[in-house]
Amino acid sequence: MANASDSLALLRREIDSIDENLHDLLMRRAEIVGEVGRLKASDGGPTFRPAREAQLLRRLLARHEGALPRGALVRLWREIVASSTRLQGAFSVGYCPIDGNGDALHLANSQFGMDADVLRFASAAQVVSAVARGDASVGLVPLPHDSDTPEWWAEMENVPKVQIVARLPWYVASPNAEDVTGALVVSTGTPEESGNDRSVLTFACDDGVSRARFAELARENKLDAETQAVAARPDGAGGRTHLARCGGFRGRR
Repeated sequence: MANASDSLALLRREIDSIDENLHDLLMRRAEIVGEVGRLKASDGGPTFRPAREAQLLRRLLARHEGALPRGALVRLWREIVASSTRLQGAFSVGYCPIDGNGDALHLANSQFGMDADVLRFASAAQVVSAVARGDASVGLVPLPHDSDTPEWWAEMENVPKVQIVARLPWYVASPNAEDVTGALVVSTGTPEESGNDRSVLTFACDDGVSRARFAELARENKLDAETQAVAARPDGAGGRTHLARCGGFRGRR
């Protein structure tokens, strides 16, 4: 029993040492992030960079091994990255009901930190407007529905500086991914390429352009694009707007 107790004591001391080393590294990371924030403030660079975050998490997942679950690794680094974002300046997240307020708030906290500054709005259109005004740094909005009902995304034509920059959740450990509530992130930042992207674009079309006709036109123009939703043009001039998911990185819409 004495040998077992001695072994446990050694292992616990090693864990304590690892914890202190991790803490030292986290404090040093925060110092460097502060320097990055000051440099960004001088040149107007964005604090929220989802492409860079995706590259970081892919790199960590590619080298990960051992008993620690991959989902736990992602959650740990999401909290670290979220706190780093807030260290660089004021940062707030607007959200609206997405399959219930609980799911929307859970997505916001999972991506932007448990103590993120969150602002609740009644609708996705209000979230987009808040981001455009600068009242919220980023916004969470529902995924487009596969229907012809006009939605928030059609109105984004009137606020061109607001872009769809990410889809949540970024990582899904569950095999039943279709059961997980999803959302899109909008911001005024310029989308960046992560190396493994799909883009969401809007296309102004004539009234007669159905989903099937849009698919034909996309194939004829060698465009990997699939209609996700259709809505009447928000300017009232007639015609339809197709929201399409495209392969690869397409930059600003």
